[in-house]
Amino acid sequence: MTKKATTESTKMTSIRTGTCKTLSGKATLTYGLGQDASKGLHYRITENEGGGFFSSEYVAWKDIEVAIHADESVTSICLRSLFKGKSVNTSGFLMAVLVAEGILVALPKKTRLFEVTGKSPTATKPAKSTKRKAPARKAKE
Repeated sequence: MTKKATTESTKMTSIRTGTCKTLSGKATLTYGLGQDASKGLHYRITENEGGGFFSSEYVAWKDIEVAIHADESVTSICLRSLFKGKSVNTSGFLMAVLVAEGILVALPKKTRLFEVTGKSPTATKPAKSTKRKAPARKAKE
C-alpha cells in the first residue's frame, strides 16, 4: 500500500463531539466520533480539562468492541492494547466516553468494573421531538 493510499484510507469525517466527566469525576473530557470512508465509526479524545496526557488518535469501534467483549466485566485495562506506546490515561478516558455513550454501565458495588449494555454507537443522537399537538377542534353541530 502506498503512503497516499494509507492517508486516504484513514481520513475521518467528524460526525459529532461530546463531553463527559472522567471516571473519577474530577475533570471533563471532550471526545469526537468520526467516520472513515467505509462508514466505520471511530472514537477519540480531543481535550481534557484536567491536564492529564492522552492520545488524540482515532480508535475504530470494531476494535473497541472486541476489547470490551473479551471478559464479562470490563476495566480500562482491556482497552490498553488499543493504545500501545501511548499515555495510559487514554484507556481510562475512553472508558469514561463509553459510559457516557451508554455502551458500558458501572457494576453495582464494584469500583471501576463495568459491563457491556449491548448498545452500539450511533452517528447522531436521537433528536428530541419538537412537534406539538394541534389543539383539538370542536365539532360543528
